[in-house]
Amino acid sequence: MRKTVQTTFAGILFLSILASIGCSNIRSPRFETLGVREVEQTDSRTVYAFVVKATNPNKEPIPLREVAYTVTLDGNHSFSGVRSPETTLHTYGNHTFELPAVFEFGPGEVSGIIDYTLNGTAKYLKPGKLAEVMFDSKVSVPKAGFHLRGQVDVDDPNRD
Repeated sequence: MRKTVQTTFAGILFLSILASIGCSNIRSPRFETLGVREVEQTDSRTVYAFVVKATNPNKEPIPLREVAYTVTLDGNHSFSGVRSPETTLHTYGNHTFELPAVFEFGPGEVSGIIDYTLNGTAKYLKPGKLAEVMFDSKVSVPKAGFHLRGQVDVDDPNRD
């Protein structure tokens, strides 16, 4: 009987800890695109870097761990990638990072001002040692999604 009470108490304590992590007041980071720049162009492909600003709306720092994303140009050309932003968003701060995208078209194949969409998910680490352990063991991996849109002039090499 005593072991059952101890086991039940331990289970309730563990569930309380998990619930407190899940009910944390930490809000997800927010994202916006600041610009697009051409990195490289060959006869058969063009590489763009999408400059993204991440904002931390919290009083605790938030390390960004991984961003999985897809970029679509003009509804026809797409690129998917996974990247580490290699940054910690400081208290109520923001940080910019770049997400590269390679497209299979060369000079003149696409022209003018075209629409782009940048959709993705950023994994981040909530504050606290227990949150870090749960993240590393993949028990609790918080994510923030983003759906960004804009336009890029593919004929302008100085498009920032």
